[in-house]
Amino acid sequence: MKSDSNKKNTIKPTPEQIKEASSKITGYFGGYFAIWTLDLGIRTGLFEEIANFLNGVTSSDLAKKKGFDPLYVDVWCRNAYGAELLEIQNGHYTLSPAMATLLLDRDNGAYATGTAQVLIGLRDAFAALRKRIKSGKRLWWNTAPREFVDAVAESSRAFYTRLLNFIDLRPELAQLLVRGTLVEVGSGYGTGLIRFAERFPKAKLVGVDGDSHSLKQAEFIFKQAKFDKQVRFVQSSFEDYNESEVADIALINISLHEARNKKKATAVMYNALKPGGVILVSEFPYPERPEGLRTPPARVMSGIQYFEAMINDQLLPTKEFINLLSGVGFKHIETVELTPVHTIILGHK
Repeated sequence: MKSDSNKKNTIKPTPEQIKEASSKITGYFGGYFAIWTLDLGIRTGLFEEIANFLNGVTSSDLAKKKGFDPLYVDVWCRNAYGAELLEIQNGHYTLSPAMATLLLDRDNGAYATGTAQVLIGLRDAFAALRKRIKSGKRLWWNTAPREFVDAVAESSRAFYTRLLNFIDLRPELAQLLVRGTLVEVGSGYGTGLIRFAERFPKAKLVGVDGDSHSLKQAEFIFKQAKFDKQVRFVQSSFEDYNESEVADIALINISLHEARNKKKATAVMYNALKPGGVILVSEFPYPERPEGLRTPPARVMSGIQYFEAMINDQLLPTKEFINLLSGVGFKHIETVELTPVHTIILGHK
């Protein structure tokens, strides 16, 4: 008997169902413009300028202050207000303290601008997917759009802030870094290491990364900040780093999911730790089941999966990292959810 599985669905939706579906799609359209409005306001300094006006500022005065075109600025202000990025009172636009924190405070754990810039930085990669989805062609970080790579470094600031705050709440971890050694595998531009240098000035730091451009940027940042005596950098892939028993804490921040051989990369960090040392895996907690995908945080993580697919990997559920750690010998493993998009998996050697 011939299967009917390929027959066209002839069930007609009700007007209410169409209205509900249309409302969802329209919301996504609005979100697209909100992200571009956010990015434009950050890159042109409009948000920062508005924050200087305690009683707000009109769009025309804002344009004069910045030396910008008044029509463009007016359109931007109305979009920013519509997206609830700005408030308005008597024609004067203001930036609420909460929104100022999310958009302008780069050292706050809630800082969101970097993530918005990541989404904008992916525009060319998304356009390329029209062909890549057919060809299966991949890329790697050294061929990714530089604006996107820079945005990833910026977005990681909030992860490091939350991570440092977590360590401050765990005296036994902070004590390891008073005079101990931290090895970060996948250290990138040194965005996180420089924060550790500031917080723990007597700690020794080791940054491990396979990308020469990122290491050069990190070396420059440390030299500019005069912390270069506190750090050394090693160019190596996750799996090939081979120093033994040098670290009190081994850290890998939102990068373990990208390792070509995750078990070997985890074993490398086990080997790098001194006896009694601690591994901190800072990761996205991707939902285990499809039902978990229909929340705003999960949608963001699902969107990130497009780029992860381009570099031939995927974000993973927290359970996968627990299994990786236990599989190479880590004990007393625990997980701590810092936000809906950030979980720490901790293990002891």
